[in-house]
Amino acid sequence: MNSSTDTKRLFILFFTISVSLLLIVLLTIGTVNAFENATEYKFVKKWGGAGSGDGQFLRPHDLDFNKEETVLYIVDRDGSRIQAFDKDGKFLFKFGEDGTGDGQMHIPYGIDVDKEGNIWLADRANDRVQEFDSKGKFILKFGNVNGVPSAEEGKFDNPRHVAVSKDLKYVYVADSKNNRISQFDTKGNYIKSIGQLGNKSGDFNLPTTIEIDSKGNFFVNERGNERIQKFDSNWKPILMWGAKGSGDNQFCHMEHIALDKYDNVYVTDPQSDPGCSQQPRVLKFDNEGKFITKWGSFGKGDGQFQDPEHLAVDSEGNVYISDRKRDDIQKFSPISETGEQSVNMSNTKISTKIETPKETNTNVLLDIAPKPSNTTKKIDTKAWDNLMQQKQNK
Repeated sequence: MNSSTDTKRLFILFFTISVSLLLIVLLTIGTVNAFENATEYKFVKKWGGAGSGDGQFLRPHDLDFNKEETVLYIVDRDGSRIQAFDKDGKFLFKFGEDGTGDGQMHIPYGIDVDKEGNIWLADRANDRVQEFDSKGKFILKFGNVNGVPSAEEGKFDNPRHVAVSKDLKYVYVADSKNNRISQFDTKGNYIKSIGQLGNKSGDFNLPTTIEIDSKGNFFVNERGNERIQKFDSNWKPILMWGAKGSGDNQFCHMEHIALDKYDNVYVTDPQSDPGCSQQPRVLKFDNEGKFITKWGSFGKGDGQFQDPEHLAVDSEGNVYISDRKRDDIQKFSPISETGEQSVNMSNTKISTKIETPKETNTNVLLDIAPKPSNTTKKIDTKAWDNLMQQKQNK
């Protein structure tokens, strides 16, 4: 009798554990799919406000997490400092002050937190890059020694962003007004420059952000050309998309980009130039430049934007967006793949209805590229160059 009872108990226990594990797997898969292919985002919370106190901002700019996502570093541009928060906006600490000395900054702009937790800063008005440890202690600097813009190799004219390679060997700097990407080792020794002013594939016109995906490919967005370019790990052009306008694959005064863990590309697009929609938004694309979704409108309400600047995406798919006119950070979460949902936060109803992506040309090159069957897609970048030349001759 005891043996039979024990057997039944073991069977019930085994069955319960198996069902529980199956439910966990199914829920995990559902969550992952919703995040990777999400087309709707809801406003979750905001923090900040204009001021120089802890947790306040004077034109917040770039933001990035440490590897563990326990600290979100946010550049307070006109406050000449970097502030650290947790995921829910709780202020942790700050470092930096205005100036030209080591650890000081003047118009700090873009940052990248490497896998060891060190913070790399594009110190724009000082025309240099600085490295800090995870608590803000100064480590090194390189670039211009006198803060005067320079076109000389290894120096900068308004550097706007920095990216560190996954293997911690190289640092890449978006040298915006020199219209190039400059490569250094992590000791600050200059190696080479990539690109030149122009609109052909591999050229740049005011590059503002560099991001590196999980495969080592580079993404660079350019405000001057209103486009995003993708390069392989050796900086060979792969594809590009974008043009000036208000369509789903167009940008107007585009600011910056960020990647999620699936290598989807997110873009802050203020739409602020004359002739554009004047409805600021965030757009999401896949790794090949295919439009997925967009959200946002102009206003001061929760979930609206006035001048969205930089953004970061955590491992759960939450999107954090700085707004330099609202002087705040807003956090959005993915909620579903399709349909319509309204979210009530702080007595404000926000419609998150997203238009179904239209079958549009997501990449100018796709229409003129060869389309071999059952092979990896190759992009004929010469076709783009010829197209640009034809436009110039009109």
